[in-house]
Amino acid sequence: MDFMIWVWLGVFVLAIMIEAMTQELVSIWFSIGAFAALCISQFTPWWVSLIVFIVVSIAALLGTRPVLKKIMRSQVRKTNTDDFVGQRVQTIKDITRFSLGEVKINGIIYNAILPEDSVEEIKKDDIVEIVALKGNKVVVRKVEE
Repeated sequence: MDFMIWVWLGVFVLAIMIEAMTQELVSIWFSIGAFAALCISQFTPWWVSLIVFIVVSIAALLGTRPVLKKIMRSQVRKTNTDDFVGQRVQTIKDITRFSLGEVKINGIIYNAILPEDSVEEIKKDDIVEIVALKGNKVVVRKVEE
């Protein structure tokens, strides 16, 4: 009987350590199940505490994982480059379909490209609007005045 207390304590600690190392919601439910089994293991046979471990772990998994995944997915971090889209800037180097151009945004020079379906050429000192980000380049289109 006392042996099972140590087993469940070991499972609990191991599951917590794995969760702390991964932070991907891998083993937190097993730690909850192990804690429940630990609490009853002194008063019940080993197979009862095993059943409690399995049932509580599965219940915790089914009850909390979808909610926690939704919360974690919704924590999208916006970067300062997301604010670039929609800005109008001046080109500092010609932009063609086959060559990178350059624009200066907030004092920093960025490579600029045209949208894939564009055939126009943009000359140095033209005003362009940033329509998207593609990797480390800004996608721009000429602003008609």
